[in-house]
Amino acid sequence: MTAAAHNRHVFLDSTIFDLQLDGGISRYWFELVSNLARRREDWNLTLFADPRTANKFGRKLIEVTAARRNVRLHEYIPSQAGRFFGPRLSDEYKGFLWHSSYYRVPQRLNIPEICTVQDFVYERYPSGTYAWLQHHKKRRAILRARQIICASEATKRDLLEFYPHIADSICHVVHHGLSQAFHWTPDQPSSGKQSGPYVLFVGSRATYKNFRLTVLSVEAVPGMSLYVIGGKKLSDGELTLLNARLPNRHMIFGAPSDDDLRDLYRGATALAYLSRCEGFGFPPLEAMACGCPVVAMGSSSIPEVVGDAGMLLSSEDPAVVADALRSMQITERRMNFIEQGRTRARQFTWDRTVDGTVAVYERALP
Repeated sequence: MTAAAHNRHVFLDSTIFDLQLDGGISRYWFELVSNLARRREDWNLTLFADPRTANKFGRKLIEVTAARRNVRLHEYIPSQAGRFFGPRLSDEYKGFLWHSSYYRVPQRLNIPEICTVQDFVYERYPSGTYAWLQHHKKRRAILRARQIICASEATKRDLLEFYPHIADSICHVVHHGLSQAFHWTPDQPSSGKQSGPYVLFVGSRATYKNFRLTVLSVEAVPGMSLYVIGGKKLSDGELTLLNARLPNRHMIFGAPSDDDLRDLYRGATALAYLSRCEGFGFPPLEAMACGCPVVAMGSSSIPEVVGDAGMLLSSEDPAVVADALRSMQITERRMNFIEQGRTRARQFTWDRTVDGTVAVYERALP
């Protein structure tokens, strides 16, 4: 096998599945690779992945690409060192492309590398040794990349701020898409598991995500409950906060299936997405697609996703957020946001993500 015979070949490194059991980047990588394999048979894909992965997206990706003639699975056993150092590739692969799901670079061989940059959370909110290691890993990948994919215009702005010597011409914004599970229509049945008005909090509860602000804001809306979805197990401090501020007004969900999450979106008064820093933001997109109004901070990438289809705030005052949540109970206002949100969500497709990514690959070819 030579580079001349396979000059449209990309190595797809699934290291993100070794780092998390679930999460937005895992979803991105599953959707990108599976749709790339389906839509672009003119590209030969070598998928670096652990077939024993516990990551649900990793298992599903291996399953759905197994029958694809343009996909070859390269199995590996993950290790602690392997989280930071990619595989050794022999000289026969010169001229191929390398694209990692999370900032790994191949050893020894100098082949064109594509780097997807999701966000700059670790740089904006550094927290300990792990954040430093991830920053170093990302920096190495960025500096070696021939072309760079940014998840949003906000991420590209951050990239050029932190790396002002990087050429704008090699940085390309390719938005993520909406997964099929969230393509909701009004005639789909509901499980009816939810009761009473509630606000959703979806994802990590890191400091910059403003979980405490969300709790205090919901507290100020009488009769409103808070449903906490995903993320790691709640800490003692988070449980104390919920029990003190929202006694008998909160529910905790671990990692619901996409179908259950869709149902939770559908029944919610609103999604509260008060994060200060996001590279893209899947929850607002999913919520809009499911007919759930969005109340969010108008910062980082969120305006790119939500546009005018949600209520974007500039204040972190709980009273301001509470007023926004209350307004989502007004029928006419609520229906307007639902309609705008569903229209907005249809603009984000994985087909567009694949086309944008392939365009970047072609720029990187020697």
